[in-house]
Amino acid sequence: NTAFRYHWLVWQLTGIIQPRYFPTYWYRLYAVLVNILVTLLFPLTFVINVFFSKNLQQLCENLIITLSDITANLKFLNVFLVRKELQRIKIIFEYLDKRLNTEEEYRQLKRAIRTAQLSFCIFWAISTTGTSLSVLMVLYSEDRSLLFPAWYGLDWQNNDLAYAVCFTYQLVALVVQAIQNVANDSYPPAYLIILTSHMRSLELRVRSVGLSPADNKQNMFLNEREQQLDLKKFNDCIEDFIQINRLYDMIQKILSKACLAQFICTALVQCVAGLHILYLLDESGDYGAQILSLIFFLAVTMEVFIICYFGHYMSAQSLALIDAFYECGWISQTLAFRRNLIITLMRTQRYAIIYAGAYIPVDLSTFLLLMKYAYSTFTLLLRFK
Repeated sequence: NTAFRYHWLVWQLTGIIQPRYFPTYWYRLYAVLVNILVTLLFPLTFVINVFFSKNLQQLCENLIITLSDITANLKFLNVFLVRKELQRIKIIFEYLDKRLNTEEEYRQLKRAIRTAQLSFCIFWAISTTGTSLSVLMVLYSEDRSLLFPAWYGLDWQNNDLAYAVCFTYQLVALVVQAIQNVANDSYPPAYLIILTSHMRSLELRVRSVGLSPADNKQNMFLNEREQQLDLKKFNDCIEDFIQINRLYDMIQKILSKACLAQFICTALVQCVAGLHILYLLDESGDYGAQILSLIFFLAVTMEVFIICYFGHYMSAQSLALIDAFYECGWISQTLAFRRNLIITLMRTQRYAIIYAGAYIPVDLSTFLLLMKYAYSTFTLLLRFK
C-alpha cells in the first residue's frame, strides 16, 4: 500500500477520501466547496466558451482544452464512485504482502513499488511543467490574456479588478485540477504494476511446489510427510490465486470506465489537434496555440500508451502464472493434490486482461490500433488540404 501513499494524500486533499482524524462535518463542507468551485464550475467555463468561438481556429483550441478537462473530471468522478473498492483493495494488498516469504519476492515487490511511485512523480513533473509554462506565456504575452481561453461573463480585458479575479480563480483551479490529474493519470498504471508484482510472487511460489531446493528439479520420490507439506503449500497458493482474482476483478471495475473515457478523449483530441495543426497553422501564424495543441496531442497519447503498456505487461504475467501451475512438481504428489491442480487449471483458462468499458482490451495492440486510426485521419486531412 505504500505505492499509493501519494494518491491517497491527493484524494484526501481534493475531497474524496476523508482523513481518519478530521471532523466529518468540516471535511464534507470543504469537499463540497472545492468540488463545486473547481470540479464543476471550472470545466463549465470551458464548455460555455466553446459556443462563443468566432472562427474555426478558436473552436479547435477550445475543443481541445474542453475535451481534455472534461475527461479528467470524469476520471476524478470515477475515483469517487469506486472509493469503497479502493478500501477493499488495501485489505487484499495487506494479505498478499504477508504471503511473501523469499528475498526475491520482497526484492521484486519493492522494485514494483518504486516504479509505481516513480510514475506518480513523472506525472507530477509533467503537470508542474505544463502549469508553469501556462503562467509564463501569460506573463510574457503582449496582450492581456488568461491561462486558458474560458468564459466568465466579465469584461476582464478592460477591467483590472475583473481580470485579477478571473486570473486568480483560474490559477487556483488549475493548480487543484493539476493535482487531481496527477492522481487520475498515475493510479491506473500503479495498480496494474502492483497486481503484476503479486502475480509474479505467486508464480515463484507455485513453481517451487514439489521441487528440490538443492537443484530446483522435481523430486520423483516423496514420502508421505513431504507430500502433505507440498499439499498444504499448494493449497495456500490456491488461496493466494483466489485473492489475486478478486483483486483483478476489483481493479477491472475501477479502471474500466476511466480507461474508456481516456480512449475516447484521446481519439477526439487527436482528430481536433490534427485539424488545428494541419489546416490552421499557415492561416493564423499563432505558433503558441499550435504548440499548445501539440502538447495536448502528445499528453493524451502518452497517457494511453502508459496504461496500455502496463496492461499488456500484466496480461503477459498472468499467462506466466498459468504456465507455473502446469510446470509445478505434481507428478509424485497425492490424488488430492492432483485433483486440486485440475480444478485450478480449469479456472486458469481465462487469463487476466483489463477491458475499457468491458469491450476494448487495454494492451499494446489497442494502442497500435489507436495510432493507426490517428495516422489514417491525418492522411485523410492532408489529402483534403
